[in-house]
Amino acid sequence: MSSRRIRTFALVVLPAISTAIARGAAAQTTGNQQQLDEISARGRALAGYQRAAWTASMQLLATNPDPWQVQRYIAYHADSGWVVAFGRLNTERDTFYVSHIAIPAAVNGQRVDSTFEFQTFAAPGPDTDYLVRAARAMDVATMALGVTARAYSAAAIPNEKGEWLVYLTPSADAANVWPLGDDVRYRVSGDGQRILETHRMHVGMLEANREAGSGDARLVAKGKAMRDLPEDSDVFHVLMNRPTAAKVVVTPHHRYRIDVDGSITLLQGKETVVGATR
Repeated sequence: MSSRRIRTFALVVLPAISTAIARGAAAQTTGNQQQLDEISARGRALAGYQRAAWTASMQLLATNPDPWQVQRYIAYHADSGWVVAFGRLNTERDTFYVSHIAIPAAVNGQRVDSTFEFQTFAAPGPDTDYLVRAARAMDVATMALGVTARAYSAAAIPNEKGEWLVYLTPSADAANVWPLGDDVRYRVSGDGQRILETHRMHVGMLEANREAGSGDARLVAKGKAMRDLPEDSDVFHVLMNRPTAAKVVVTPHHRYRIDVDGSITLLQGKETVVGATR
């Protein structure tokens, strides 16, 4: 398998996702609807990435693949949906050898994210572009985070500038249970070598409690709230949770509702202080 073939799969990134991600990385102000929509877009992308990676990994592991050939995964959005490349990064960190590619299966003429079809390569194919840059970006972010008490999942999603947004979130400790909190988003250079910005999304883990008389879960930070906007991982948490349910995110001066489609609405009420500064 040639490097060109791998790049053909990897470089078909939806412009709408990249554009929303890039705009949303700008400096934060009091939340307007455009900002909330950008957070929604980034959260949906993160959820799509991790859902595909989680599902494809479970399917592949059931086949007992060679662990040397399947050391890590990288997901990316292509015409067929979220595709997952499995393989390994060489010691020089300039080539990613792909052993398997998981593509959303076609069901009744439509691609789904609940099951995957695999292309397996007897001789792993080298990629020296997209996949290797994504792998390096995740590595540099993981090194910056340092040693942690629990395992973390990494996701690298490109923006329209050719940079990476690398998310490090606590790994699920049970099927479809994704702990929310102590998560970070790094903006990394396009070559995957340098961290350009560190954006800590939450300090401390979050609890999901039921408000009396409400069907919505309420997210309340144990640690200090970082800012007055929801975070990408708040949307990710809503979309990944099973069963899916809308949630209310409480910040120091506002309340936001995140619906099951990832959309965000600023709630008006006693706890909302309009125009409050951080």
